Amino acid sequence: MKKRFIRNKKVRYATVAAVLTAMVILVVVLSNVVLTSVVERYELYTPLTPTMAFDVTEDCYDVLESEFESYREDGGELPKIQIWFCAVEDAVKAEGSENYYLYYTANALAERFDNIELIYHDIYLNPAPVKPYTVSKHPLTGEDIVAPLTSSNVIVVCGDYHRVYKWTDFYVFADEESTQPWAYSGERKLSSALMHAIDDDPRIACLLTNHGEVSYDYELVTILDDAGYTVVYIDLYRDPIPDTCDVIISYNPNTDLVSDDLSEISEKEILDDFLAEDGHSFFVFLEKGTPNMPNFESYIKEWGIETKYHKNNTTGVSYRYTVQDTSGSLTSDGYTIYGYAAPSENNRFVDSANEYVVFGNPTALAVTGEGYIAQQDGTYANTSGSRTIYPLYRSSENTLYWANGQVVDGGPCILMSLTEQKNDNGSSYVGVVSSVDFGTRSYLQSAVYDNGDVLLTLFEEIGDRKAPVGLTIKPFASYDISTITTAQMLRWTIALAAIPATVVLATAIVVLIKRRRA
Repeated sequence: MKKRFIRNKKVRYATVAAVLTAMVILVVVLSNVVLTSVVERYELYTPLTPTMAFDVTEDCYDVLESEFESYREDGGELPKIQIWFCAVEDAVKAEGSENYYLYYTANALAERFDNIELIYHDIYLNPAPVKPYTVSKHPLTGEDIVAPLTSSNVIVVCGDYHRVYKWTDFYVFADEESTQPWAYSGERKLSSALMHAIDDDPRIACLLTNHGEVSYDYELVTILDDAGYTVVYIDLYRDPIPDTCDVIISYNPNTDLVSDDLSEISEKEILDDFLAEDGHSFFVFLEKGTPNMPNFESYIKEWGIETKYHKNNTTGVSYRYTVQDTSGSLTSDGYTIYGYAAPSENNRFVDSANEYVVFGNPTALAVTGEGYIAQQDGTYANTSGSRTIYPLYRSSENTLYWANGQVVDGGPCILMSLTEQKNDNGSSYVGVVSSVDFGTRSYLQSAVYDNGDVLLTLFEEIGDRKAPVGLTIKPFASYDISTITTAQMLRWTIALAAIPATVVLATAIVVLIKRRRA
């Protein structure tokens, strides 16, 4: 009986299969043990942990090379720039150090460019050499500002210029309370710091404070700093505009400009005088919830742009448009939408390659019908030819406009505009952005959305100065899925559910038919 059992083919095959399986598993386990021991013994591996150093991109090298070359072409000898780390080198490059990533970025730049030098100095053992760098001047008052240093600070020095950076300046955080960064922004921030250092003509950007301006975070300030501006806050009604100011921004205003009807001082005249000079610009960020401000709106209307309202014929009350586009939205309600770059000449100010430009809770902008004529290139010019409107971004054809709880209109609208005024020797500009959310941390800090690059490109073009355009942040994790709109998500969901089911059903039908005919 036993002999016949052993000779059974099924049993014999099963026994061989079991033995082979056991042998394969044993070989794999032993190989893994041996290989692991060899790898650890001789460090034959590449670390893929979150503490991995990011390589410097060619884009970063190109940005700095372009800036340095421009400096040389202007007749200047490229100055020496020192990057001071406030600790010894071993401490700076140790895994877990706040400046671990920055060390590799700075070291790569120092190896590439002869005018960049790295200095490692223990500020606690010998504080004297860095003591002068603890004092800086206020850009408006000239008063001394004293800031004590810590071992995580980084100082950029060039001649008489110096600036102290916190380690947090080189990282991206989810919010003001977060202590753990989610992305590294050292490539762009350090490039900006080096550009600041050799800038022979430092300029100022003024953020207005006297119209109830409300900032949800400070990311717009960071973008302005990266664009090469020193940011200050002023009251346009009471404070003089600094001589070196190039840009004035009213971000999320809630009260109106002061006109000459109410005061001897007219803010509209102050802005006109400012914009009469070449290279100056004024930007205003609005949204669907911005209150009606007649002076603000009449002023931007003089520059060819108006905000859209729906007037209730019964009550006579006008309601600001709210823009909705469910086909090109990142949210299910359709109020966070993509903007689409205008073609042709508008590419002078924005890059059409920036596909993911996001406007949250926007209102609708339009070219005023008073005195502006459409041109063949998609721009609009006034009758004298002194001002030209560039509709930089528009909504899609599927846009709906809500007012007072109902749909009142539809079709594409302008989401961001720039009006250029020709002066004696150059130009000045007025820009209107239909979304306050456009300039917030969620969109400017994103590794996916292009809002930050749009503003950097814009400030670079109108300010005639270099900016670290194209140097994106480097997340410690991928967030690419956030590029998909709700409409795209729905289509992908349907496709991934329907296609496999259809294939299985078709295969089953074919098999069933063949069996019946067999």
